[in-house]
Amino acid sequence: MPTPRHRRGLSRKQRTVTISSVLAGAVATVLTAFLVTAPTAGASDRAQPSAAGADTGPSAYAPAIREKAVQAIARRLGVSEAEAQARLSRLDGQTRTAAAVQSALGGRTAGTWISKSDGAVMVGVTDEQAADAVEAAGGTPKIVSRSMNDLQQVQTQLDRTSSIPGTSWAIDPASNSVTVQVSDRASADPRADAWLRKLAGYGDAVRVTRTTTEFSTQQFFGGQAILNAAGSGRCSSAFNATDGQNAFVITAGHCTDAVQTWTDGQQVIGRSDTVEFPGNDYGTIAVDDPESLDPQPAVINGNQAQPITGDTLVPVGSTVCKTGSTTGTTCGTVEAYDTTVVYPEGQVRGLTQTDVCTQPGDSGGALFAGDQAQGLVSGGTNGECDTPGFVSFFQPIDEVLQDTGLQLITR
Repeated sequence: MPTPRHRRGLSRKQRTVTISSVLAGAVATVLTAFLVTAPTAGASDRAQPSAAGADTGPSAYAPAIREKAVQAIARRLGVSEAEAQARLSRLDGQTRTAAAVQSALGGRTAGTWISKSDGAVMVGVTDEQAADAVEAAGGTPKIVSRSMNDLQQVQTQLDRTSSIPGTSWAIDPASNSVTVQVSDRASADPRADAWLRKLAGYGDAVRVTRTTTEFSTQQFFGGQAILNAAGSGRCSSAFNATDGQNAFVITAGHCTDAVQTWTDGQQVIGRSDTVEFPGNDYGTIAVDDPESLDPQPAVINGNQAQPITGDTLVPVGSTVCKTGSTTGTTCGTVEAYDTTVVYPEGQVRGLTQTDVCTQPGDSGGALFAGDQAQGLVSGGTNGECDTPGFVSFFQPIDEVLQDTGLQLITR
């Protein structure tokens, strides 16, 4: 369950629009040319099966970002860029198939994912009747021994019993288990041996992997896209939102927890409003004076704009991209949903796990698939992004919108 939100005092001037990646004058003109109306896509495991106007395929990406997505697929799979382009082209249909399966079977599935070997939509099921329904919906069934409810019970037990920094765990539908990552730092913790013995008692329902990398929130340091007005730090903005009257920038909760007033380097954006960290990791900034910022429904890297038209989530194994102010736009793969991570500041639950490059200062940056918002940067491995075992974590956008009652600005 989410931890209770707390709110900071609001700015004196609250109006109805907000900014994406804190856009100003000349950049806003570039954004307008990239606004598109895209075809319909379906939903992922966590999203609702209605997504009018959504597109997670290559046509929804701005050209330079589409190239990065294709390159990421080619690197991950060891295939040509032509094959990678074909894989990306299938993603929109795969998202619809995953939605159809989820709508037909609900809790009877044990997770869906995109096969790395052939790109098929795989669905874990525990009985032949469910397998027939998966085939009818266009997916490929895999008979497994544990239901999603079984796996969620294991994950919940781990949520309640572990507080060792440098550990994380998530349901892995492909292996029908809960995968636990244990860093070298966590292994040295005095509590680690007893905890690992307890994990062994779960048998093959829990898989433990060791990693030399450390992960933490992507904390901020001097000078970036959204800046602490006091001059001591920076983060990245994610998406624009409104409550129908007031405008907000969505970013990471560990950012709004640390900073009260934000600027774009030239003028005040507004004050931190919502803080949700730890437990979750999201926050909002109430926009002070949007009239001079000319906000747009997009994220931007340099002068390359990526329109955002909705928030349909994609299946595990899908290609996604992120834009943050330290590493710019980088692309990779969704590895898991509902990941629990123990940061030094405390446990955060329900995160999306990826191999997308993030670094300090990217906190709060936007994760997207085509024109669909996916989440915002929470944390991950600090250091070189090609480090073996590199991992990054994102707060899913659907939970932010549900908890706050906000709506993305999409036009």
